[in-house]
Amino acid sequence: METKTQTTALETVKKDISAQVLERVDAFQKSGELRIPKDYSPENALKSAYLILSDPRNNLLAKCSKESVANALLKMVVWGLSPLKKQCDFIPYNDKLECSPEYTGNIILAKRYGNLKSIKANAIFDKDVFEFAVDTETGRKKIVKHEQTLESIGSKNLKGAYAIIELNDGTTDLEVMNIVQIKDAWNQGPMKGNSPAHKNFPDQMAMKTVINRACKLLIRSSDDSVLYADDETADEVNPIQREIDENANSAELISFEDVTEADVIDVQSENTPEPAQTEPQQQEPDEPENMLENGEKASKKRQQPQMNF
Repeated sequence: METKTQTTALETVKKDISAQVLERVDAFQKSGELRIPKDYSPENALKSAYLILSDPRNNLLAKCSKESVANALLKMVVWGLSPLKKQCDFIPYNDKLECSPEYTGNIILAKRYGNLKSIKANAIFDKDVFEFAVDTETGRKKIVKHEQTLESIGSKNLKGAYAIIELNDGTTDLEVMNIVQIKDAWNQGPMKGNSPAHKNFPDQMAMKTVINRACKLLIRSSDDSVLYADDETADEVNPIQREIDENANSAELISFEDVTEADVIDVQSENTPEPAQTEPQQQEPDEPENMLENGEKASKKRQQPQMNF
């Protein structure tokens, strides 16, 4: 049980870290290095983050180093994401804390910086009739046919998943992954695709995987690709992030409920789409990127802001 002295000490740490994070954010804004979205409150995001970090079941605020907590919170604010809306997750690695965007956070970032208007994902079940074609001139994919039956929907046997992307200029594109590609992505995570969410809702998890893949390329191909600190090649996972994923203790990961049947994957052009959560802190790894052709790679990238104490 926490003593009064311990509680007071934690409150002091909260105020100290919050003050320094907000001070750094203010400095970035004044220098023109950072523009906070008008519908985002750093103060409210920090308060919601502390509710999670102070949870007595994990007590990450006390377990993780002050510097790593500050840097994780700074990333959250720079990305403009809210942990209470399940847009990002806090992942402990020994005494280091990491902040990683969830798939709903990737959708928000793709809308803010990647010209995304809407994205719609569907699972392809075993008895579905699915055909797609590739434009030989542009390389863009399009669905030719997708027929489902009431009996096939909800089957645990999946053939794949796809996401239809609509950009603000009216352009549409298609991201398709077969079940082998999807499982390869799951296997790179700490749960290896064996979490209750993967077993009970494989269609939902497959849709989240293909959405992540599509959104990450849109974000990285925008002028604000600095939002992603890791700069791995198309077919290589950042080794540091891989080590974090492989060593993260799933029992300690901070999260909310797993995927439920109420999760909405059809995300329209709204400021704050309704998010959904997967297994405890299961982060989908970066995928080999297909050609979505939305903007050029940023010509130069700024270094991810860090906080030192």
